[in-house]
Amino acid sequence: MEAEETMECLQEFPEHHKMILDRLNEQREQDRFTDITLIVDGHHFKAHKAVLAACSKFFYKFFQEFTQEPLVEIEGKCLF
Repeated sequence: MEAEETMECLQEFPEHHKMILDRLNEQREQDRFTDITLIVDGHHFKAHKAVLAACSKFFYKFFQEFTQEPLVEIEGKCLF
């Protein structure tokens, strides 16, 4: 795809990234397509591994080295 075509596509769908993030969050909230549950300080968090890996170098490396277990306990404290 040429640069000119890319710019045209971006102008046509300027909020596409927001829509995708909103839909991923909706899916997570509805427990749809989540493929990992993180346990931190006894609290369970359903998540998408691909989203975590895209947002965090820690999770990117962790999921490359980690087995395919759907439940992972991480030591630490939740600050909420």
